Amino acid sequence: MVATAIRHKHVRLDQTKLHRVKAILGVATETEALEEAMNLVLAEDAILRALRRVRGKGRIERVYS
Repeated sequence: MVATAIRHKHVRLDQTKLHRVKAILGVATETEALEEAMNLVLAEDAILRALRRVRGKGRIERVYS
């Protein structure tokens, strides 16, 4: 198992955006909001990489005429 490196970071963030992210993700704390947002970005990156690998390799076939 890989140990995660937890660091204390001091950052300047747009508070309005942070409130919106908390509401959208349905989390209680700002830390949870940032963690979930980062998880979403990482998951989307994995999906995009997989799509790039198969780009142009498939065909769409009309099943119903």
